[in-house]
Amino acid sequence: MRRKDREITDINEIVKIVSDCDVLHLGMSDNGIPYVVPVNFGFTCEGRKLTFYVHCATSGKKIDILKSNPRVFLQLDCRHEIILGSQQKPCSFSFAYASVMAASRAQFIDDPQVKSTALNLIIGHCAKTEDEFTFPLQMLNKTCVIAFKAEDLSAKAHSIN
Repeated sequence: MRRKDREITDINEIVKIVSDCDVLHLGMSDNGIPYVVPVNFGFTCEGRKLTFYVHCATSGKKIDILKSNPRVFLQLDCRHEIILGSQQKPCSFSFAYASVMAASRAQFIDDPQVKSTALNLIIGHCAKTEDEFTFPLQMLNKTCVIAFKAEDLSAKAHSIN
């Protein structure tokens, strides 16, 4: 990381950043061609290990790519704000942000109980709720849930202060 002064290593701060993010950008490789999709997500943190969960249809381009090449890159960012500079010094403008990135590998979840837990994490994160939902088995069978365990996790932030 070039800007070590912006690096975040405290796992609690990284979890706060992830909690503030609304979208995970899922980077894949489709026969050597980059393919990135924004997805809703939920996550867990055990120790210093983050696991992200996403859901989607059971077929489509994303599924085809992940089945042929499960290696992915995850990127999240939030806390965006322009830092105004002066007209006399255009290079004094900047941008506040916080971001988290990690390599990972897609792990398709088949177990209905694990799927249900992951879907509750996704809803909980997106809707900012702690409500628990029960999903009919028929719906769980029609929903693809994928886990991504973060590897080589890095985070950084730049604030207005």
